[in-house]
Amino acid sequence: MAKKSRQRKVQGKQPPETRTEKINTSASVTNGSWWIAAVCAALVLVTAISYRGVRNNEFVSLDDNDYVVQNRDVQQGVNAQSIEWAFTAFHSANWHPLTWISHMIDWKLYGNHAGGHHITNLCLHCANAVLLFLLLLYMTGFIWRSSVVAFLFALHPAHVESVAWISERKDVLSTFFWFAALLAYAWYVRSPSWKRYALIVCAFACGLMSKPMVVTFPFTLLLFDYWPLRRISFAWESRAQWISSQWKLFVEKWPLFLMTILSSIITFFAQRAGGTVATLERLPLLGRLSNAAISYCRYLLLIFWPNPLTAYYYYASHYISVLATVLSVIAILLITVVCWRFRKDRPYCLIGWLWFLGTLTPVIGIIQVGEQSMAERYTYVPSIGILFAVVWLIGDAVANSPKLRAAALMLAVAVIAACAVKTDAQVKVWKDTTALFTNVLEVDPRGELPNLSLGIAYMNHGKFAEAQEYYDRALNYKPSTFLALSYSAFCQMISCEPNEPRNLPLAKQRLDEALLLNPQSPDVLTNLALWSSMMGKPNDEEAYCRKALAANPFFTGARLYLSDALQAQGKLDEALEQNRLVLAAEPDTTDALNNIGGLLDRKGLSGDAVKAFQQSLAVKPGQAMPHSKIGRIYMGEHHFSSAAEEFAQALRFNPSDPNAHDDLGVALYQMGDFEKAAEQFGEAVRINPADAGARRNFDIAQSQMKAKKVSPAENEAR
Repeated sequence: MAKKSRQRKVQGKQPPETRTEKINTSASVTNGSWWIAAVCAALVLVTAISYRGVRNNEFVSLDDNDYVVQNRDVQQGVNAQSIEWAFTAFHSANWHPLTWISHMIDWKLYGNHAGGHHITNLCLHCANAVLLFLLLLYMTGFIWRSSVVAFLFALHPAHVESVAWISERKDVLSTFFWFAALLAYAWYVRSPSWKRYALIVCAFACGLMSKPMVVTFPFTLLLFDYWPLRRISFAWESRAQWISSQWKLFVEKWPLFLMTILSSIITFFAQRAGGTVATLERLPLLGRLSNAAISYCRYLLLIFWPNPLTAYYYYASHYISVLATVLSVIAILLITVVCWRFRKDRPYCLIGWLWFLGTLTPVIGIIQVGEQSMAERYTYVPSIGILFAVVWLIGDAVANSPKLRAAALMLAVAVIAACAVKTDAQVKVWKDTTALFTNVLEVDPRGELPNLSLGIAYMNHGKFAEAQEYYDRALNYKPSTFLALSYSAFCQMISCEPNEPRNLPLAKQRLDEALLLNPQSPDVLTNLALWSSMMGKPNDEEAYCRKALAANPFFTGARLYLSDALQAQGKLDEALEQNRLVLAAEPDTTDALNNIGGLLDRKGLSGDAVKAFQQSLAVKPGQAMPHSKIGRIYMGEHHFSSAAEEFAQALRFNPSDPNAHDDLGVALYQMGDFEKAAEQFGEAVRINPADAGARRNFDIAQSQMKAKKVSPAENEAR
């Protein structure tokens, strides 16, 4: 009895005996372990099924190029130089070296196969769901409540952005270390020691090096000290005792608070260096506070009703209404007061609510980074507080009624199933850039970003008319979007007919406007080089290319255009060197290989030229142009049969090329097959009636066919 009395006295300072502990001390330990293992397996299985579509998703234009596809430091793989870069660079206005290293590992494993990168994100998300389940179970002992929270976390549609977006590796990776640190803390509380505390510090440090949003971690530990760890109680009457206990818990975490301060300072400088921190002149403090209040309520609504979902939520201060701000503040205060009122009987409500408010603080917009007002990825950790508060509240409400418990279980299964269905559909939204931003425009048709992104997507697929339409829409919303001006000019130049350059003046005007807005943009300078090339000014083309390369030495497009400019000036060796520099950085660049083939052919090195074209075809077999180039080299060497085979291959991939038909006709003519030669010349004329050379060849082939006709007797003799 004395021992039991002593346990009651220290209850406020030690974690209570949980149901898990009771199970483990009984004869049913094996059954309990099997249930835990079954829940973990089900979490992984159901999550993997719901997210199975990510393996077919591609990279998207939203940050993936900067983080992976065009990031040469990441593509180096893990070595001393790349690790130094990861820990010292403020690339993409962030400092998260472990995230960079994880991308490096993935690039070595999967290369540019996006599905592999997506699978890594999914594996981390599954691990996070399992860790959340084990964490809640370890701290509370409630297996079914913990499992429901974990399933809702794993399958919540608002979390798709964090999982299905490769650039958000930092979200799932930092959360993995977040949960690991929380588990280490719960283990430390059971039996405090410096070794266990060191695990907390290491896990938290890894989290900070994955994404700085985890800076609120020490504050969440203070919340968990109230519930469920119960190291301090709301029921204590003595104010002095409460302050003393709170101070001890605060001092206990001083290394973690110090790490938070250091990480916040580094992050601020990284984001300021990247130019992503909005000034007060641009976004006044009052507007930020109003948006923060409204966003808290919108996030809360998003957790309970995740529809519609979109990849971009516009920040438009002039749309923020005073009424919406006032109602949002009232709602936040009302929920806070209610949770505080029930802090003794239902402590999880207050802890969950404060978790939600606190973990959202770094991204709520008081310090505005970027142009979005909110983002679904920011709910990844904050939503957990709302989820466990609601689940525990319902669990306590139905605890004494078997019928209500059954109804609550059925409701939980229905909600989880609905989340799984919505998540599966949302994964498809992230399939590629076109699907992603088409969905953004369906939810909210305004804004330049989705229109610009769709324009880029269509331009990359060679659909220049569609791309031009989206660029014009982007410019209607924001005329000073320099990329829209530059890419719009590019589409206009590409769409020009050779003898009818009516779009070139407008293209030049837009390029000049873009250059004024961003004089160092490699995109703008490279497109000006293209314009100079089309105007027959290779010297200007060279000058623009060199300016673009000075701004970004790894800009492949500028180096390829520089090669064209040097070739036009007869500087073949310099042009070869530029293409070799491209291949040194990107060995599979077919444009560079084809350029090298053409330059070597001009230098009379036909054998080496053929090897270069064949290497290009090995990288990308479906090209028509290298086959045509090889065929012409064989024609010059009088290998007409081999030439005919190459021209036939070229027409297999591009049957509407009149030049290939004409070339094949010439090869067949030289082989003496005048009838088939005439067919090819005729096809070339049909495709391009203005081709006088093909028409002349057709007439010659026709005359040879007539001359070749012989009498029946001669034919029979043959």
